[in-house]
Amino acid sequence: MARNKRYLKTKKIQLIQQAAALRSAYPEGECDIEKRKKLLWDGKVRPTPISQEYTVSLTWELGWAPKVWIIGDKLQKLDDSNFPHIFEIDKAKKMVRLCLYRYQEFSSYKYLSKTIIPWTIEWLYFYEIWLATGEWCGGGDHPKAGDKKDDKMSNI
Repeated sequence: MARNKRYLKTKKIQLIQQAAALRSAYPEGECDIEKRKKLLWDGKVRPTPISQEYTVSLTWELGWAPKVWIIGDKLQKLDDSNFPHIFEIDKAKKMVRLCLYRYQEFSSYKYLSKTIIPWTIEWLYFYEIWLATGEWCGGGDHPKAGDKKDDKMSNI
């Protein structure tokens, strides 16, 4: 007897679901959706209990890779030419855009609250080690200056 097998199809997570998950996991943050296609989240995170608190700004537009910035006076060594795992630095605004993952490790099938924000916290943990030791212990591939190939996502 042949059975009609149905396979569960994974559905893309809608922006409203992403926003709800971010609000639930990080209630102190602020989350908005613009024009039904762009999610904005701003919040503060602390990588360890003895760490400083950092201001994080996340922007995610459908079809594009999430962009994560650390903002504020707590950032150090912005002039260091070996500043690790970043896409860009805006020294005047004291902002650093983070390199958090390899191409296609994130997709719209994954929650930002379970991937991008925890990856940001982990990045900050290794950043603090780098500040103390001068060595990046977080592993991963380092992007070349101006390398933005991961901005457009083909699997979204």
